Amino acid sequence: MSPLSPLSFFFLIVLLAVGQSTPTDPSYYEAQAVNHFSSDPSSTTYTQRFYESSKYFSGPGHPIFLVMGGEGAIEPSTGLFYPFINEVLASKFGAYVIQPEHRFYGESIPVVNATNDDLQLLMTPEQALHDAVALVNSLRDTLGCTAKGTPTYCPVISVGGSYPGFLSFSMRLLFPQHIDASYAASAPVKFYAQQVDGQEYYDLIAKSAERSLSGCAKSIQSALSDFKASLAEQTYQEVASGLLNICPSIPSYIDDNEKFYHEVQMVIAYTFAGLNMANYPPNDETELYEVCESWTDPDSDWAAKLNFLFETLNEDEDEGACFDLHSQLPAGDKGTISSGDWSGVGTGPDGKMWDYQTCSLLVERIDITETFGDRKWTLDWLNNHCQERFEISPSPSLLASTWGFDDILSTTLSRTLFTNGLNDGWSVGSITETLSEERQLIAMNFPNGAHHSDLSHSDPGPNDTEDIQEGHEKIAALIGEWLIEIMEEE
Repeated sequence: MSPLSPLSFFFLIVLLAVGQSTPTDPSYYEAQAVNHFSSDPSSTTYTQRFYESSKYFSGPGHPIFLVMGGEGAIEPSTGLFYPFINEVLASKFGAYVIQPEHRFYGESIPVVNATNDDLQLLMTPEQALHDAVALVNSLRDTLGCTAKGTPTYCPVISVGGSYPGFLSFSMRLLFPQHIDASYAASAPVKFYAQQVDGQEYYDLIAKSAERSLSGCAKSIQSALSDFKASLAEQTYQEVASGLLNICPSIPSYIDDNEKFYHEVQMVIAYTFAGLNMANYPPNDETELYEVCESWTDPDSDWAAKLNFLFETLNEDEDEGACFDLHSQLPAGDKGTISSGDWSGVGTGPDGKMWDYQTCSLLVERIDITETFGDRKWTLDWLNNHCQERFEISPSPSLLASTWGFDDILSTTLSRTLFTNGLNDGWSVGSITETLSEERQLIAMNFPNGAHHSDLSHSDPGPNDTEDIQEGHEKIAALIGEWLIEIMEEE
């Protein structure tokens, strides 16, 4: 078995840290339009995989939670993402839960062997939003829901965490006639509005590591400095085999010391970023604490620290197995470890698709900061990567300027909840302040929360921090108020 990719590794540690999803048999929507903007969208369709639960549904007149899929396949072993939604809130409000897989991930493939031209037309957030609208409206018809203002109307509340949180926010922004409210957790809205300084993300990752264990951030910086110094004296092949337990079959594009340093540096940085996302509850039992404990060991040199991290990523291999840098590559021609998303794109087909998305419309300005070895992100670098990989140029501001979320109060957006774990790197690009009480653009922040910790938990329990427990109660109360308001609207 291959080593866990960054994407699957991060997903695994998030599940271990914050509770399990609900394995579910998939359903399939066979009438999904390949291109919602063609002259006849229904003429060419594909089959979209989705998951649903009617376990608590009390019939027409009750809500539907539309949980947005994101940058990865959703296998039946994962099923429904969020027990807080499909168990706690669904049971409280008698709700139906539906969760579509994002187009071009998993089994939801509009075009097989898509060309770069196909992706430019079809692999966009807006196409994915239209998929979700079509699916939920089909569900409303199937359930016998009636028009707004009638007793058997079924309000739809979109839900998502991270990129799906951005999609949830966008559903309410662009389709208020279909989506009645939005719950957007750890949604990187400001990243996609180009309103985040490049240093902020990894600065918070470093701060979180230091909070986990004092001295961790300094140890990371020192180890990377020593790693770089070793490459001033030896070739990258000598360092890889003589000091680091890296397999000799290094990807061919890594052909000098600088590229080797940058790619190993990137693995280290995005692995700590993944550990940050799962750092909940923030105590001495998290993976982040375990890695920090190893890296602050005074008897451990820089190479031993890096090798410990590689072993963490390599955990499905035999003990002592070398770390294969190929295991960190996304699929497709000219894939590289440093890709469109400097927090990590993942591997395999999912990694390729996320690399494409962050090369086109979902541009994130993320520098590798001094703690992690100091590497400046530039739009020129991204443009060169994306031209080489997909023959496209990034459009950093296109979505924000077209949809208006670079100035949310200038839009008509209402009834949207933004939640943030302030221990999460993504919070630097999220909406962390209530924008309007009158329009119910509400922010809830959790000082002990990590990456959408509020969504990834079920019933409040002994492992939950007090702020998340209180947050669950406030979220349920707010949604209850919204549902009353929605059902009273004409």
